[in-house]
Amino acid sequence: MPPDASSPPSSSPGAYLAAELERLMALPLATPAEVAHWDEECATVQRTLERRFPHFEFEHEVWHFFNDSDIRARDAGYCERQHRLMSEYVHRLCRR
Repeated sequence: MPPDASSPPSSSPGAYLAAELERLMALPLATPAEVAHWDEECATVQRTLERRFPHFEFEHEVWHFFNDSDIRARDAGYCERQHRLMSEYVHRLCRR
């Protein structure tokens, strides 16, 4: 699968990131294998952002979301907080 094949092509970095954040939030994190898969998918999103939208700057909390899959896997409260923050950010991205 090509690096950016998980989402339809978009000319807007916000639309691409919004779709990918929603997709990442839907992936399970119940097992170490699922966490590893999530991390691989997330790395693909980050590479695609860097390649297709090198000047796009997203909110700081997205970095935490990208890097904290292991914490979300073991802390349901933290997972809920991050998902809420990402859902709010997706909403803002879609309103642009």
